[in-house]
Amino acid sequence: MPRTKPAAKKTTAKRPARKAAAAAVISAWQDDPLSGLPPIPRPVPNLAKGALKFKIKGTAIPPQVYPGGTPGFRYWTAAEALRRGGDFWAPLLGLSRWQPGAVLGVSLDKGTDLNAYYDRSELAFFHEAVGKTTYYSGESPDVVCHEMGHACLDAHRPQLWDAPFIEAGAFHESFGDMSAILSALQLPSVRAVALKPLKDYKPSPLSRCAEQLGEGIRKVDKPAVDKDCLRNAYNAFKYVDPQTLPDSAPATALSAEVHSFSRVFTGAFYEILSGMLNIRSKAPTDAVLASVATDMAYLLSDATAAAPVQPDYFAQVAAHMVDADTSRFAGKYRAALVATFVKRRILPKTAVQSLAAAPVAKAAPAAVVARAAMARRPTTQFQKVTFNAQAFGLEDKTVIVMAPVERKPFQTAAASLIHQYGGPDKVEQATHRFVKQLFAHDRVDSDSGTRKASITDSTPREQLRKTHVLTKAPGGLKLTRRLFHCGCGRPIGLRFPRATGTESNGEQEAQDQDRSSQTRRPQDAGG
Repeated sequence: MPRTKPAAKKTTAKRPARKAAAAAVISAWQDDPLSGLPPIPRPVPNLAKGALKFKIKGTAIPPQVYPGGTPGFRYWTAAEALRRGGDFWAPLLGLSRWQPGAVLGVSLDKGTDLNAYYDRSELAFFHEAVGKTTYYSGESPDVVCHEMGHACLDAHRPQLWDAPFIEAGAFHESFGDMSAILSALQLPSVRAVALKPLKDYKPSPLSRCAEQLGEGIRKVDKPAVDKDCLRNAYNAFKYVDPQTLPDSAPATALSAEVHSFSRVFTGAFYEILSGMLNIRSKAPTDAVLASVATDMAYLLSDATAAAPVQPDYFAQVAAHMVDADTSRFAGKYRAALVATFVKRRILPKTAVQSLAAAPVAKAAPAAVVARAAMARRPTTQFQKVTFNAQAFGLEDKTVIVMAPVERKPFQTAAASLIHQYGGPDKVEQATHRFVKQLFAHDRVDSDSGTRKASITDSTPREQLRKTHVLTKAPGGLKLTRRLFHCGCGRPIGLRFPRATGTESNGEQEAQDQDRSSQTRRPQDAGG
């Protein structure tokens, strides 16, 4: 008997320790559920701490390891992705609060749709049953960190929110995909899988964004997305003036739609990331890849802070990335930046050929570079653009768009070489083209007259996809942005035009064949 009592006390004493250990971790996806990477244990994220705070709406779910496909698993895998992405971007972008305020709300299941959005009040995710599979957009770290990327860029550069230019909207979408990739690289397990393909410039789970959501959309609109994901950063798309592109096109070609056109910049980003890795080392390690990801984020932060918002926004950001590399890293990555941006036709060779061989000074301290980038932010002015609403099947009223236009003095080389303000006519043309593609995709709410939509479980899905709204204003109807969504296929009735030589991307076919040879995990229930 005397021996049994101590044994009982010992067993009882261990139970609280085991319970505490179990509550210290959750299980979460490393990348998209269809990436082929299994869930892993992660520390319990605290969304109320950190420079960027989140609040998941609804009933809180206690932290523990939940089986995949359960509400508890989806809750904590989304929370982990939010905390990881927010902690990555906050110091790099210099953020301490969101555009809506100190805390950003998150709705993990806003209703039925193959969709997700950021609307300056919350991040919202959805579910959709397609056949026997129910897809939850908030279950994918790719989708979560994409939408969070919109919120981060909006807090960093709010002037882009209402910019009525295809390239400004497309860059916002590209930043979302870049955010998903760079946030994923904060996990050692993802870096281990991505290191060799990135060094060799090949596709991988890292380059394939939102495989699960892409699969769901593909089942209902096959040509609208890539064959293995929503959008692949491993692509060969080159810049074409979006004014010349059709309103819509299959995923194998470019169109003026912002998600489609975003792939030009995202493709350049992924190729530059590969080049930066190889510049750093012939045999890069996990630590080198982590460092390169941070360096890339700094380049994006500096460039977007300084690049003026204009119709040719891709070139503005690209040129300022070259200059940011000169200031921050003494031109360490110049070869990769210049070669890729010229190859992708984002920057003309004539604008950077002399710069490529020019010597550079010693890099300035990071804090000095950051302050200089903020100091060089251009001043925003607005140009009023008007046109008749009858062109879009509305009443004989005037549509008013306030287009932000920024000009700035230059203190650095590449930006001054590429900066060419096209004048009011170019701004007006770019604005008209942007609005035309919005109406072509049925993205304008012309009925409610309210800037913020009231979303319920019964809201029709087409209403969920209205990115802009017309509201009453002196002299007509004012067009403003309501939200950014993730790209969810075509509206009913919108047809893809027959491809022409200017719409397709000849190099894409070879890379599609390369991508199709990559192995993927068998499709699962997705939740």
